[in-house]
Amino acid sequence: MKHETRYRSTKKGKNRFKKFRVAPYLEILLGLALLAALGWAVWTYAIPFFGGLSHHAYSCEQPADTPAPTEEPTPEPTRDPYPDHDLYEMDLKTAQTEIVVPEYQYTADVSVVGSTVLAATGNYTPDGTAAFVRALLYDTRTKKQTLLPLPMQYKSIRYPAMNARWIVYLDAAANGGGRMMAYERSTRAAKELKTVHTGLPKPMVYGDTAVWMERTGQSRDKLFLVDLETGESVTLAIYDSSVYALSDPYLFDGTLLYVAPDGELTSLDLKTGTSETVPVEADYVHDPKRNGDGIAFLDSDHAPDGRILWYDGTRTVEVASGAADFALGDGFIAYSRYDKNYVWFYRDGTTFCTTRSDESAMLLAAGGDVIVWMDVTWRDKDIMEFMRVGD
Repeated sequence: MKHETRYRSTKKGKNRFKKFRVAPYLEILLGLALLAALGWAVWTYAIPFFGGLSHHAYSCEQPADTPAPTEEPTPEPTRDPYPDHDLYEMDLKTAQTEIVVPEYQYTADVSVVGSTVLAATGNYTPDGTAAFVRALLYDTRTKKQTLLPLPMQYKSIRYPAMNARWIVYLDAAANGGGRMMAYERSTRAAKELKTVHTGLPKPMVYGDTAVWMERTGQSRDKLFLVDLETGESVTLAIYDSSVYALSDPYLFDGTLLYVAPDGELTSLDLKTGTSETVPVEADYVHDPKRNGDGIAFLDSDHAPDGRILWYDGTRTVEVASGAADFALGDGFIAYSRYDKNYVWFYRDGTTFCTTRSDESAMLLAAGGDVIVWMDVTWRDKDIMEFMRVGD
């Protein structure tokens, strides 16, 4: 009986409410309010939750009409959509470290050797040009920096290249040319390898060997190899009015990689003296770089619409387009695009953006698991930053 009484009471009250003419409108308003509350809950809680499953470094803010960086090769459909990359869980604000040199305003010619960032640093001079008068060695693990006064006769230290024993660099005159130098780190003794008459050749060093491409005439360039112990030099290739002389050679693990005068990508084993053509699928090869997994190169002379390509020994794939330069690390290729830096992991084709949304950056170098860039958000002073990207 109690159950029946309650039922009648509820029904009777409901009928009284429906007598009002505004009742249907109130019900509509109530329904709209419930839908609005549900939408607010989804926007506030559900979307951030699921969006947090992919790391904020995975993509950067770009212009609305800018396509995302090309991600090739495309992972297989059965691949885990969230591969195990350190960048997925990395907080960019805490992972990135500034490199500031209080004594000098500008830095140039940056490279990464092991855990050390190597660069030339200096200030502007009264004639309005920069003079890079110190070699900067910055240890990314200890955060210790050393300003090395390499012997100079001319104006600037340019393109320092380093290994455990040597630093090879160009002692450059203001208008180009100068002396190619070798500095032995343990004895602090320096010696001249060769007089350079024009331009700013960029050396590479491996063991007791250095190589560089140098303009030696009005339209002639030569690829030089020098024994740092004896000072003896060999001309490996001669380029007459050739665009392929614009491509820098690259040394890795006793192998020289360069573009021959006929445009073929060539690999020379320094131990055996044997050379071979690398069968990459490209009409043009520029600035090739290699590691133990493959070869990366550009298909243009740093054109804004150029492509970065990767050859793994069996096939050539596109890494990105619209990138004018790149750097090669262990397990990844780093590049800049629209003032943002990206890393592409060649083991699964995953691309990450490593630039915070409120910054503009220009990639400078990469090596090992480290990338280095210039913060170009403001330019009163050169501020470099670095981070580890892992694999």
